[in-house]
Amino acid sequence: MFEELSSLSDEYYVFHSVSIVTVSGSVIKESETDFVIFHPKKGIICLEAKAGQIDYLNGYWLYGSGKKMKNDGPYNQASSNKWKLKDYMIDHGLQYEFEHCKLLHAVWFPDVPMDFLKKMHLPPEADLSITLTSDSFGNIEAEIERIFSIEISAKVQTNLSEKDVKRILERVLAPSFSLISLHEVEIERTKNVFRRMLKEQVALLNYLEEQNNAIINGLAGTGKTVMAVEKARLHSEKDEKVLFLCYNSFLKEYLANTYGYARVDYYTIDGLACKLCETEKPNYSLLKDKLEEMYYDGSFPYQHVIIDEGQDFGRVIAEEEELIDLLKTNAIENEGRHGTFYLFYDKNQMIQSNRMPKYIQDADCKLTLYRNCRNTENIACTSLRLLGSDKVPKLYKDAVLGDLPEMVFCNGQEETISALNHEIDKYIDAGYTNVTVLTCKTEESSIISSSCEDSKYKYKRGYIKFTTCRKFKGLESDVIIMVDIDKKMFDNEQGPQLMYVGSSRARFKLTCIVNMSEEECRELMEQRDVKFNRNILKSFATAFNAKIPPKEE
Repeated sequence: MFEELSSLSDEYYVFHSVSIVTVSGSVIKESETDFVIFHPKKGIICLEAKAGQIDYLNGYWLYGSGKKMKNDGPYNQASSNKWKLKDYMIDHGLQYEFEHCKLLHAVWFPDVPMDFLKKMHLPPEADLSITLTSDSFGNIEAEIERIFSIEISAKVQTNLSEKDVKRILERVLAPSFSLISLHEVEIERTKNVFRRMLKEQVALLNYLEEQNNAIINGLAGTGKTVMAVEKARLHSEKDEKVLFLCYNSFLKEYLANTYGYARVDYYTIDGLACKLCETEKPNYSLLKDKLEEMYYDGSFPYQHVIIDEGQDFGRVIAEEEELIDLLKTNAIENEGRHGTFYLFYDKNQMIQSNRMPKYIQDADCKLTLYRNCRNTENIACTSLRLLGSDKVPKLYKDAVLGDLPEMVFCNGQEETISALNHEIDKYIDAGYTNVTVLTCKTEESSIISSSCEDSKYKYKRGYIKFTTCRKFKGLESDVIIMVDIDKKMFDNEQGPQLMYVGSSRARFKLTCIVNMSEEECRELMEQRDVKFNRNILKSFATAFNAKIPPKEE
């Protein structure tokens, strides 16, 4: 039968064993049509095939074994399948197509000649005009056309446009699609893993609940800022005022906009100086006097002080260090205030100075966070390699491995900008919307400075956020593309820390655009006693837990 139907002219579409499964309430309903025959100008026939011995006895259709057929026999089954196909078409938005497409059903007995059937007294549903037999072989197209010529009670005549035919095929009879791993789903799944990790990290605050003074150290991505914000939120809910101090103005603005709790004030040290002293420009000497005065008269307006990126204070101006001590004194040494002083820092991110502030060195209570809950495992590893560390990042058992960061080697401004555009295209096309370009230098001295304006990289499809690794401390982005990685950056004392800061801002994807020759890469690997092979650039990328992406064709 299949081979016979295959001989139909090219205008016909024939589908073998068409199943329709629907669930109504909690009941699953299934139907299977042996053949569905579709002709764009004639209509659709649902054809039921019954081979071998068939009996009809006491109102029942039976197989040769004596078992009753389902659906009250082949004709009722073909008719039922026809109406199920009609409902399925309508459910899939093909009401118009159904109303303009003749829908019929038929039965084929391939082992029985028509003359034999004519001698039988068939049940009412078994009309010979919708019946095919062994005589249909060798004459199938004429037989099918005969059935299509039957007029149906609804008086429907097939009148379908090319678009109508396409919709019937694509939505019902021959749909085609691809199931792929969508980046949006992958990103959201990864975010959920990180959220679960952060909840475990924040739970450490319960351990510190009775501690009014704590200094908390942790590598990038270990959840310091999340813990700090959570502590501020908990105090806010108790109607207790919190001073949240940041060194980085970008971070201050981000936290204020994202976590605007009622009793929490976010400031930089300069902003706090202007606020408390009521001056337009910060005056540290005046702020020192003000904080001392507030301590003695008990007028300090905050019960709790939380400092993020604490390693950056006290970098150049000695007064900054004294100011932090005075903030601590106001928070925890005034009797009856029940205040707290919490400072979070990363000793590896001291890009403002090379000396750890005294208030961190002399702290009584220190806690270190070890487990990374921001970056994928591969990004965390690359960040440490850029820092010059061979340590393996400590991660939760269900941490996200992620893709290897990419290292793109360029020579000069033109190649760098071309590579940067390609990387941005790649990530945006993959569904990432949070893409940030970071320079290891200043915005003005960056190799891409001519294409940047107002902390934005001018890109053909709009603007991409562009800033320095220093200014982006404490923040994060789904995708980080780091530029201005050259030999001087590795030779500079603070260069590795800047690259560590920049790369550790990446949550899911990291690309490092490197402006170094093969000779410079070889020289650096020799200095670090890193093994390499003939492929110098690949060896260099591997040394930093990265890969070189394939070149465009």
